[in-house]
Amino acid sequence: MRWKENIKRKKDGREREKKMKVKQIEISTTFGGVISEAPYENVKPSFTDKVIIDIDENDNEDEVRKKYRRKLQEEQITAFNMLKNRLKAELIKQQYRNIRLSERNGIEYPHVTSILNWAKEWKVPEFELNQYAARGTIIHYMIEQYLKTDVWLSLDIIAREYPEEVAIMKGGSLGLSIDDCSFKKFFEKYRSQIKVDKIEQQVFNDEYRYCGTPDAVGYFDGAKTVFDFKTGDQRDFRQLAAYAKCEDGIKKLVICPIGPTKNKCGYMNPVINDNINHEFERFLAARTEFKKRFGI
Repeated sequence: MRWKENIKRKKDGREREKKMKVKQIEISTTFGGVISEAPYENVKPSFTDKVIIDIDENDNEDEVRKKYRRKLQEEQITAFNMLKNRLKAELIKQQYRNIRLSERNGIEYPHVTSILNWAKEWKVPEFELNQYAARGTIIHYMIEQYLKTDVWLSLDIIAREYPEEVAIMKGGSLGLSIDDCSFKKFFEKYRSQIKVDKIEQQVFNDEYRYCGTPDAVGYFDGAKTVFDFKTGDQRDFRQLAAYAKCEDGIKKLVICPIGPTKNKCGYMNPVINDNINHEFERFLAARTEFKKRFGI
């Protein structure tokens, strides 16, 4: 007979629950603002939401309303900030073609190189920069394939993947050539010390909202490392430190100079920095200035 008593108790409990539900209440909130930094002036978005919930006689209606109103407003503020970010990003893309942004979870993140170089005045004419960039792309691709296969591709094979870059380099006024660079000699000397796990994989930092694509992440002499393969003279450890803070366990920042050299040995030594926190603080200073300037 005990099972019948249990059924009766459950039934009585359900009846009591039904009796305790006294009413439904509607809670609504509206949030809006003005976004002046946009492709068009003074955008005035407004967000209105409402929920209908059941409350019983034991609930404090005022507290319930406060709780749900606060939750709705938090969601509206998030939506407003995401729209503000997107509109600012559209404006930046229109005005600054040298600034790159990538979306993550509805938010536009500036690239590390854009944060560091957006205001830089290049002394080299753009048509010459394009030739250096084309050669850099070709050599980076050669290194990427070499690290995967230990085989150097010929320029003819690379032209199938990057026909425009090969044409720009070979036909450019500077007469650039991959044969002038020291990447093969560099890897002949240091290949045994380099182990690569990831090549040109995009990374994100959600705390400081930036992103980028390191040349490679792996190990140098057994220490987890962010690598940068440089055909030019620019060396900025702030860039590598920013990438390092998107990964776990990075111990070294290594710049591999693989451009032209007059060294008799035919290569240059890697430049190594293990003071990651110092370089990252320097990067954060640039990140702060970028946000002050663009609001993103």
